[in-house]
Order: sequence, then C-alpha cells, then structure tokens
Amino acid sequence: MQVLRKRPLVAGLVVAVGLCLAAATAVGQEEGVLTLSAEATEMIETGVVYIHVEWKDSDGAIQDSWGSGFFISENEILTNHHVVADAINRPGTRITIRTHSGTYDTQRYEVYVESIAEDDDLALLTVRKPPAGVQHLSLGVEEPAKNSVVLSFGFPMGNIFDPNPNGPGVAVRRGYVSRVTHNGATVEADMNIDHGMSGGPAANGEGLVVGMVSSMGGSSDNPTAFAFLISAKTIMQFLKTAGSEVVAMKPGSGTAAEGVEVTRPAPGERKLRSFFSLGMALRLGTLITSLFEEHSEDADPALAQTAKRNVDNAVAYLLELDAPAGLVARGEKIKQVLEAGEDIGQAAKLSADLEKACDEWAMSDDVADSLERLNYAFGAWVQEMSLGLIDAAKDRETCRMFQSGAELQKAPETVLSLLNEIQEALVAIDEQRSVTGKEVISKKAEALISIGFLGPTSGAAATTADKGIAGGATDQGRPGTNRIKIPVP
Repeated sequence: MQVLRKRPLVAGLVVAVGLCLAAATAVGQEEGVLTLSAEATEMIETGVVYIHVEWKDSDGAIQDSWGSGFFISENEILTNHHVVADAINRPGTRITIRTHSGTYDTQRYEVYVESIAEDDDLALLTVRKPPAGVQHLSLGVEEPAKNSVVLSFGFPMGNIFDPNPNGPGVAVRRGYVSRVTHNGATVEADMNIDHGMSGGPAANGEGLVVGMVSSMGGSSDNPTAFAFLISAKTIMQFLKTAGSEVVAMKPGSGTAAEGVEVTRPAPGERKLRSFFSLGMALRLGTLITSLFEEHSEDADPALAQTAKRNVDNAVAYLLELDAPAGLVARGEKIKQVLEAGEDIGQAAKLSADLEKACDEWAMSDDVADSLERLNYAFGAWVQEMSLGLIDAAKDRETCRMFQSGAELQKAPETVLSLLNEIQEALVAIDEQRSVTGKEVISKKAEALISIGFLGPTSGAAATTADKGIAGGATDQGRPGTNRIKIPVP
C-alpha cells in the first residue's frame, strides 16, 4: 500500500496561553413502594432506546448485537461500552437506536460513538437530528441510601420474547439498593436483570437516574440474583471528560445540584473541542479519500460509507464554528461527489483542497484566538499519530510545541502525561532505540482523542489576561454538534 503523506501542520501557530433537565416527579410515593407514578414511568420509558449494533467480521459477514440506552440531552445517549465495543474500529459499523420502541410512534435513527471510557464501561452516543417526543432523563449524583427503591428500564433479551414489529417494549425491573461499593462508583441492587438491559437507566423513587445497568451477579444456584449499576456520580465524571453540558439534578427540586464537583465545561471549551474535531475530520477526510481512490476498483463499501460520514462530520463542525459559507459549500460538494460514487479522484482532490482552505481560514483574522488555532492543529496531529503517520524528527518538535501549550494552559495532568509519553516514544524512534514506538504512540494518541481538546478544565480556566490569549475563546451557547471519531477500516 502506498504510504500516505503527512499533513503539514498549520504554520505560524502561537502557543498561548446544563442543560437543566426537567426532573421526573413521583406522585403519592410512599417509602418502600416499588412503583412510580404512571406519568413518571411513561416519561422515563420515552427516554429509553433500543440499541442495535452491526459490523463486519474478518470474513466479511455481518454480525450484530443489541442493548439499551437512554437520552440525557436532546442529542446525547448513554449506554455501556460493552454494548457497542464489538463494532468500534470495525468495518461496516452501523449503530441505530429505536425511540418509542414497541409503539406505533417508533422511529429509527443512526447514531455515532462520540466518547468512550472502557474502564468504566461507559459510552456516549450522539444523534444528528433530535427525535421528537423523547424525554431527556435527569441524573442525580447523591449516593443512594441502602434499602432505597431502585427501578431499571431496558430490553431484557432484546426482541426474543417480544417480537413486536415496532420493536420490543420497554421493561421495568424493581428492587432495592443493597450497598454502594468502590468509593461510590458501583451500586449493587437486589434486582433481577437479563442480557439486553445493559446500558439502561436505573431510577430512584423520584424518577432521578441513580445509575446505569452494567452487569448481573450471583451464585451458581442463582446467577442473576442481583444487578451491578454504574453510579450516577461516575457517569457525571465521564460526561465532563466527554465535553457534555449535562448537569446533575438536586433530588425533589427540579434544579441543578449545588456543590457538585462535576459542572459544565469551562467557558470556550466547547468551541475548542469543535476546532480539535474539525482538524481531525479534515485530516481523516483527506486520508480516507486518498485511500479510497487508490483502491477504488476493489474498495470495501464500508470505506465509502466512512468517507461519507466523515465529510458530514466536517461540515457539521464548520457550521458549529460559523465558518465561511464557502468552506461549508466545499464540504457539501464533496458529499455530493461521494454520494454519486463516480469520480473518487475528484473527491480526493476536493478533500485536500478543503483541508488547505480550512488551514488558511484557521490562520486568518477570522480565527483570532491562538488557543483555537492550537486545537485545530492538535486535532490534525493527534489523528496522524493515531494512524501511525509519524516522522519522528519533525514530530518531536511538534510534540514539544503542544507540551508547552498544555503546560501554559494548565491542562489536566493526563494530557501532559500522554504528551510526555508520546515524546519519549518519538525520541526512541528517532534514535533507533525502539521497534514498538509507533504502537505506543498510536495508543496514547487514541487516549488524547477521547479527551478531545487541549486547554484548561472547568474550575481551572483562567482569564484571557492571565493566559495572554489574543481575543479569548467564549462559549457561544449554540446547540452542540456531534463529535464523532470515525475509524479507518
């Protein structure tokens, strides 16, 4: 296979430095009663989605799996990592959700993996067009009391026991909290669950989500005696890292919880994430279309689908950032060419031209904030590192620039640590002391991609005067556009 060229980093970079959810209400709730009001139950059920995952195995055969999930905002869905894990980085990946499953109002939507936390078994999915009639469920981070009511919602055994053509109906399982373990990360409940309920919400007597169904446990005599739930506290920590603006709710109040450590992203963080993702999408778009052109005669159809999705992402980021209309039009043109499927060479050229034009725009006076420029270049570079497109000598200098930027911005220690490890691997490659350096770099780059931007975190953000940022990033308050990482098959 032809070695793909590296993207030149944007020249002249200067390293400078919620969504309030309506709480569910339970009417006439008595202590210890394992029921919710009809209104609260219906509200939760409209927010629960049936997830269907498809991918191609090594023989090209279509494989699939299913699970549960739930809306936490108008376009964000939570589920377990293990529900979608088999399809991540696999060809032919397609993830769909069914809203209002089991009813005449059921609808299917294609969704995308935005962020994952494999160790915590969490995944954040996004949908482009917010579905109608879907309730966003409210999260609470107060630790549930032992022996308190907990109800889980999901799709036990998928559609095996409910073959409704409109999809399986939402099931509810009831129980009590047995204990909270692992420093508040896990909730154990004496609740019987089944395969297929993974990723579904677990609510308390007020209808607030206190956790997510993750696994079942028990003895050989009773293997499904109890359920393990990922606590809402752990979920909120994950959402903060993922850049979500969802906030926790105070029990019984319908207002955001006070004193919650997990808060909205720092001002401007959302915009920095969009610049980071745009850099990634443009670089990946050029690489995919070049690869597609090279193998146009025998290219896997999944490659074409990946190219289409990626340019769709790039257009979404450009719109999110109020980029010039001409850039958006270029992206739309690439989409048209890919849809027609007749001139892949033209699509490859248009993708390279769009990338170059966006480079020029990012360095223009229209993007005055140097931290935004830095994240644009950072996203492109990290994407290259994840794919193994490495020039050790040059990338050592580039990595040093990002290390300086991270230190100046007081970025999380995780970001600094990952950059330091990448730099060490680059030095080892450059000095011919490593034969596995690229694999190390790729893994560390993937971790940086999951973080999604370079800058101060919430609570650590300084003013533009403190950081010397020209212009300063501001949160524009626009509806969020999905950050989607599309792997190269």
